[in-house]
Amino acid sequence: MFLMIALQERESRALTDALHDGPMQELTGILLSLASLRRNLTEDLAERVTQIETRLRDTAATLHRPPSPFRPGSSPRQMLELGLTQRVEGVLVERLYISLDLDSAPPVLGEVAVLLAAVQLLLQESDPIHQAARALVSVRARPEGIDLALRVAYADTVQPFAPDLTAEADDQVRPAGADDEDGPLATRDNAASWRERLAPIAQLLGAELRTDPATGAWSAAVRLPRRGNRQR
Repeated sequence: MFLMIALQERESRALTDALHDGPMQELTGILLSLASLRRNLTEDLAERVTQIETRLRDTAATLHRPPSPFRPGSSPRQMLELGLTQRVEGVLVERLYISLDLDSAPPVLGEVAVLLAAVQLLLQESDPIHQAARALVSVRARPEGIDLALRVAYADTVQPFAPDLTAEADDQVRPAGADDEDGPLATRDNAASWRERLAPIAQLLGAELRTDPATGAWSAAVRLPRRGNRQR
């Protein structure tokens, strides 16, 4: 899991370097050329060029990569909050809530990487296609161990497994997983097959899974033991 996070960091740095050495350098050159041209234009034409420069600067701002969660000087809290915000919210869930209790025994870099990877792996494997509506990530660090709790809820989003039905569905009722009125139906897992699919990741993490068959909501609890002699 640490290697997975390290690979994400390398990929992010490579993309940042590619943007800086390619499109960003090109945009900077264009802006300098426009500024030089604008000085020799009439007031009306200069104003139009200024508007173009503003649009280009706004475009350049959108291309800036966010700072790395693991940049030097970041605290464990900053690493976790930024990593979860960048790599989970809007990517694996629509809305993410974070609760961190780290002050008594802050995690080291390797532990932060494992926590971040665990959340990503559980969410990705729980449903490789759709996003959940909401998720709560809670981390509590103590000298003897770190407790990670992940709770995932669904609103109008497609659930990872079909709720248990007590009555036969009417022919006119669309089953869970229908994409839209005219689109194809998506095959959904039942709770048992969903657990079976998630079992390898849960076993790897030592995660305890709980599901609510009525709503499709689920939760995972992971306990990370800590070494007696930690390097900070």
